[in-house]
Amino acid sequence: SERGVVWEETIILLPDNVHYVFLSATIPNAKQFAEWICHLHKQPCHVVYTDYRPTPLQHYIFPAGGDGLHLVVDENGDFREDNFNTAMQVLRDLGESGGGSGGGKWDRNRKGGTKGPSSVFKIVKMIMERNFQPVIIFSFSKKDCEAYALQVSKLDFNNDDEKRLVEEVFNNAVDCLSDEDKKLPQVEHVLPLLKRGIGIHHGGLLPILKETIEILFSEGLLKALFATETFAMGINMPARTVLFTSARKFDGKNHRFITSGEYIQMSGRAGRRGMDDRGIVIFMVDEKMSPAVGKQLLKGSADPLNSAFHLTYNMVLNLLRVEEINPEYMLEKSFYQFQHYRALPGVVEKIKKLEDQYHTIEIPNEESVVTYFKIRQQLAKLGKEIQEFIHKPKYCLPFLQPGRLVKVKNEDTDFGWGVVVNFSKKTNTKASGDSEPLYVVEVLLHCSKESVKNSATEAAKPAAPGETGEMQVVPVMLHLLTSISSVRLYIPKDLRPFDNRQLMLKSIQEVQKRFPDGVPLLDPIDDMGIKDPGLKKVIQKVEAFEHRMYTHTLHSDPNLESVYSLCERKAQIAAEVRTAKRELKKARTVLQMDELKCRKRVLRRLGFASPSDVIEMKGRVACEISSADELLLTEMVFNGLFNDLTVEQATALLSCFVFQENANEMPKLTEQLAAPLRQMQECAKRIAKVSADAKLEVDEETYLNQFKPHLMDVVFAWANGATFAQICKMTDVFEGSIIRCMRRLEEVLRQMCSAAKAIGNTELENKFSEGITKIKRDIVFAASLYL
Repeated sequence: SERGVVWEETIILLPDNVHYVFLSATIPNAKQFAEWICHLHKQPCHVVYTDYRPTPLQHYIFPAGGDGLHLVVDENGDFREDNFNTAMQVLRDLGESGGGSGGGKWDRNRKGGTKGPSSVFKIVKMIMERNFQPVIIFSFSKKDCEAYALQVSKLDFNNDDEKRLVEEVFNNAVDCLSDEDKKLPQVEHVLPLLKRGIGIHHGGLLPILKETIEILFSEGLLKALFATETFAMGINMPARTVLFTSARKFDGKNHRFITSGEYIQMSGRAGRRGMDDRGIVIFMVDEKMSPAVGKQLLKGSADPLNSAFHLTYNMVLNLLRVEEINPEYMLEKSFYQFQHYRALPGVVEKIKKLEDQYHTIEIPNEESVVTYFKIRQQLAKLGKEIQEFIHKPKYCLPFLQPGRLVKVKNEDTDFGWGVVVNFSKKTNTKASGDSEPLYVVEVLLHCSKESVKNSATEAAKPAAPGETGEMQVVPVMLHLLTSISSVRLYIPKDLRPFDNRQLMLKSIQEVQKRFPDGVPLLDPIDDMGIKDPGLKKVIQKVEAFEHRMYTHTLHSDPNLESVYSLCERKAQIAAEVRTAKRELKKARTVLQMDELKCRKRVLRRLGFASPSDVIEMKGRVACEISSADELLLTEMVFNGLFNDLTVEQATALLSCFVFQENANEMPKLTEQLAAPLRQMQECAKRIAKVSADAKLEVDEETYLNQFKPHLMDVVFAWANGATFAQICKMTDVFEGSIIRCMRRLEEVLRQMCSAAKAIGNTELENKFSEGITKIKRDIVFAASLYL
């Protein structure tokens, strides 16, 4: 995790006379972690673990839109593949018929309403009827949790006595809030749900409501809890049943299947020890999943414990101040480095095997064969250079008329010859802001029957040799056209009928019969009229290498192919040996050492440390800041950026360093907030430039985007005395996220007080201290119910 650096530092710096016992239940490489501690502190370390689960689990699959459960892993841990395949067949049948009442990602209505009862509603109702409650329903977005809870709100799971108890606990919990905060929409709307035995738990909830819901659930007063995966972390809240509403989650970059480790963590909430004879896990699947993927997900092991140790400027500076220890020592002793050292024996063994294979390959007249091989390789390289010229839109587009024969190859997938139907232009906006058109060519290709329903290039598959496939129009990127023929075929006006498309396959086969030596291609100079001098040079080189190839004694040798394939195999092994040796060299070096040198360079150039790595005044200030970007904040302090700002402006500006969530739109900031923001961004650009000059991999735009001003106006209003209800109306960010931002902001303000104190700036210290006083009030800093 992101906090991995903290526990690794702690373990490295602990004294050697501490006796370690590492407890583990399911982590696959717990032994490896124990070995690291033994190696680090030169003493024994015991791994205590158990594979026994007191309450066994039964895992069911519910195909979204279907009406039944399928037991796929029984209480003995056996995977039932036939039941899994039956569930997948139900999904396929529903997809073909377009049936099903919806479920998963297709029936979600953000406001909670649907045309009919959703799959989640049906499953929860069934769970209650079979007396399998309490149930935790895991969704992977806050909005989904609320939408599903509102769908189920028509049901009532609590009797009158339980309702009275819920109301009493709730009222006692919110009693510490002001009358105004008690009228917040989230506070008012949640009680009717809670009284019905339905709860919601996600990071967007007010902390006091989250704690109330946890207490109610632990007391058995909530029968159905709709939660995000954070509920599975850190708090002991088991249930009898766990329901997953989706197999996929968004991880910040793309939508992917959840890992077996994530599934284990969440499904492990099912089955209460001493209360249930078994736990029930229901996995709602809304898309096709192969048995291999399903088995890996349901029966896979927990995620391994991999080091997240990484360098931070704060850590480097703090280590530079201590005489007995340095950053290099931390890198050498880290678990991150230890895991890479463990790979050494395997890489050495791999190199030995590859070298043995290399020496066993004997090629007669090897020197001559290698010369011929290099000529052929050079010709292949030059051929690719010619392709790059041909693929330029200005040269090839005039020749991509309907009927033109083209050859299509996507990496290792060769479709062979196809017929151009049409091409279109699409806008491709790059991250740099430049717009460059992309051209997509629609090509009629011979595809396997299995992939006929798919129209995407990556989904379409060519028909196997001898297979009677089906001609299908597939959109193809321009660079996937490996050859453009001089032959054009007549295309029927309507390609929708199957017979018309199959007729084109016969035409392609007829062309190939007429040209047994290969279908003629467009000549880039004579036919396409490319007059680029670069192309002429490449063609001259091709002619020279072809002359050398044709005059080579091996070219007419009858054993050419067998000898050439041996040489090709030997060259491939040699390349693998070189790659493995690079891996070995990398594993033997201390990882992140180059990054450390670059970071030290940045610190010296910005004046945080002297050329001999002695901490300067700036460095001592940065040592006080660990909860935000220490370099940027220190630069802002020394540039006097905070001096002319009011307490409210300074507090609002610091919110950019702690708000991490994605908001839908940027706020329209007034000049009193926009001006400090611009100054901060200019300062950040300078740091990004210095970092790039120091050979550190920093993208200026990415670095600037880390500082999000989406809550600046909200924090400014709060510091000026606005009520929580007022600031909630200013943004679409969840209430809980606003409070989390404010609490992190208070931590940063405390560190900024310490930083100001380190340079003796009492005025600045008082300003940040006053900022804490202005934001630390009401519901935002309400006391925890657990204290």
